[in-house]
Amino acid sequence: MWVYDIYSEKSRYLSKEGGKTNLPEEFEFLPVEHLVNIRKEREDKEQYLDLLLEADPSKEMIDKYLTDGELFVLTYKENIVCIAVVTVIDNKTIELKNIATKEEYRGKGFAKKMIKYLVDNYKTKYEKMIVGTTENCIPFYVKQGFDKYEKTIKNFFTDNYDEEEIKEGNLICTDMFYYSKDLKKK
Repeated sequence: MWVYDIYSEKSRYLSKEGGKTNLPEEFEFLPVEHLVNIRKEREDKEQYLDLLLEADPSKEMIDKYLTDGELFVLTYKENIVCIAVVTVIDNKTIELKNIATKEEYRGKGFAKKMIKYLVDNYKTKYEKMIVGTTENCIPFYVKQGFDKYEKTIKNFFTDNYDEEEIKEGNLICTDMFYYSKDLKKK
């Protein structure tokens, strides 16, 4: 099993101004074991399933990418606030498969902090991160640097989900839009 030692270099997060951290008070990433064997980690996976389902309403789809993906958990004041799952596409590309923030913490920059951490974590090994999203979320990802349009998969949600309608706000989701972020770009 792999454990992420996220704060092994405390000085990386200290500013030059009096040793203050660049992160909010009590803000940390909770190390989570890599889910290598889905059965062995079944209990650990289940504790995050409700939050994962907020971003992806299909347990079957989540099970598929969680098997090979790496799960990251962001905590704030000892509360789980945001989670993300990243999978490897090839030796140059990774995909952000799921990112979800608990409702009461949305709009406070936690997903942005999570994406920044993921980019910093993967940029030494990979060149590009892609994300598939709904039309409503495109502006958020573009603001986070996913500024290159890759492709659209028509009818993705209607073809791959059992639910009659997948909704994001007032929008009924049908197509999946893929955007990418250059991890080597400064």
